[in-house]
Amino acid sequence: MSICVSIADDHSLVVHGITRLLQQEPDMQVVAGYSSGNALLEGLAEIMPDILLLDIQLPDKTGNEIIRILQKEYPELKVIALTSMDTIFHVKDMIRHGCMGYVTKQAIDDVLLEAIRQVYAGAQFIEEELEKRWMKSVMKSNREQTQQSPLSRREKEILRLIASEYTTQEIAEQLFLSQRTVDSHRYTLLQKLNVKNTAGLVRVAVQMGLLE
Repeated sequence: MSICVSIADDHSLVVHGITRLLQQEPDMQVVAGYSSGNALLEGLAEIMPDILLLDIQLPDKTGNEIIRILQKEYPELKVIALTSMDTIFHVKDMIRHGCMGYVTKQAIDDVLLEAIRQVYAGAQFIEEELEKRWMKSVMKSNREQTQQSPLSRREKEILRLIASEYTTQEIAEQLFLSQRTVDSHRYTLLQKLNVKNTAGLVRVAVQMGLLE
């Protein structure tokens, strides 16, 4: 039984190259190719592959956007990011939102073939060098978190309300504080968690388990 693979990449040379590679494998076949995110989402309604090779840099949607859509609409679909983007941010973001594999376009053919077979079997696959860098990043982050000053009880209260999408006025009314005091706590939270905005605040808070 063949592993059915679809490819989402706006570079035709990449699609043709991968297709030729997989055609040489007796247990694999390419069933569809897409050059945009919208074309991919439309195509999945007609042809559902076992494995989707997804480029992060599509012309109309990023892979980061698409993986979130796929996680909701097609949670059973096994996705491998195949991209030239090798930043740890993208690896973390794609894996955390449902991607089961991450391979760079610079990888040798055997790495991609191994990734397809492992992900098809239900295992996660991250290209070796990227996995090493991710582990270093996680260890560094853990060290930094243990060195950070813990949040006060009030800061945790406000953080939870921010994460629940309460406005500054609503938080002030619920906690019987002035809006200026709430804004001051918000600024302190941004500084302590080393982020620039509310989205970053919530993301880091989730990562650190501060909303549990």
